[in-house]
Amino acid sequence: MNFEVRVIPVDSSVVLTLVAVVILYFGLKHFLYEPVSNFLLKRRENIEKDIEGAKTANEEAEVLRLEYEAKISEAREESQKILADARKRGEELKTEMLTEAKKEAESIRVRAKEDIDREKSAAFESIRSETGEMALLIASKIMEKEMNVKNQDRLVDKFIDEVGNTPWQN
Repeated sequence: MNFEVRVIPVDSSVVLTLVAVVILYFGLKHFLYEPVSNFLLKRRENIEKDIEGAKTANEEAEVLRLEYEAKISEAREESQKILADARKRGEELKTEMLTEAKKEAESIRVRAKEDIDREKSAAFESIRSETGEMALLIASKIMEKEMNVKNQDRLVDKFIDEVGNTPWQN
């Protein structure tokens, strides 16, 4: 085996190397660079679409969040209003019931007073009539002792007046 080492390459090997490099360049460009470039370009486009989609979704989500917050705020305000109305209505019912109870109590008190006055008058009339009967009885007893009519009338009238003017003690 005999090898020769040359510092300056042979023209034929330079040309052959150049042809191989050019073929390799075009082959790699055609079979490797263009598909990889197309793949990377498509990947970039997909990523940009995804980023735009995410931005759009974020904007839509923000709009929905604001809408929901507004609805929640409205619902809270409405619930506060409903509670305030219920409290107000409860106070009105309470006041109305108290007023009605006071009226009923006053009505019962007035009826009781009227009943008492009526019973008092009836008792007074009963006592007056019994007093009159007693006066007649007394008068008849006095008459038995020979009293004249004039004295008898005067005594009966005096007795009725005294009994009639006496205040009642309950």
